[in-house]
Amino acid sequence: MTQQEPSNISQKDLIEASNTAGFFQLLDAHIEETDIGRGKVSIKVDERLMHPQMIVHGGVIFTLADTAMSMALLSTLPADTRISTIEAKVNYLLPVRAGELVAEASIVQQGRSIAVLEATVYNIQEGSRQAVARLLGTFHIARQKQVV
Repeated sequence: MTQQEPSNISQKDLIEASNTAGFFQLLDAHIEETDIGRGKVSIKVDERLMHPQMIVHGGVIFTLADTAMSMALLSTLPADTRISTIEAKVNYLLPVRAGELVAEASIVQQGRSIAVLEATVYNIQEGSRQAVARLLGTFHIARQKQVV
């Protein structure tokens, strides 16, 4: 893994800005942690997140993991740097019907304009923690051009 530099935005400010964003409020998702090269996002499972078979929709699980990966990457970049997901592969391992979902992500490799990250989504229920999905994502880093 490539050594990361700390972000110009504080962990507290990044978490606060993300947690007050409309999409996170809609899902009631919470950024738990952004540390140099690591991210953690959680959500409590309820009926809003279910598809008709009363299992958490895969899109919710993907969104948590994608967000955790984004937080991990943003924690290493200057505050004004934009990133975007280029592609992601998800393996769903187990269905989720109750409890809490927690996505934890870390950087696998980070270059100047591309980064590869991985995430695991866990279902926490009655003291048990089970992996329910694994993701591998590629992100574009849109760095500002240097004026010479």
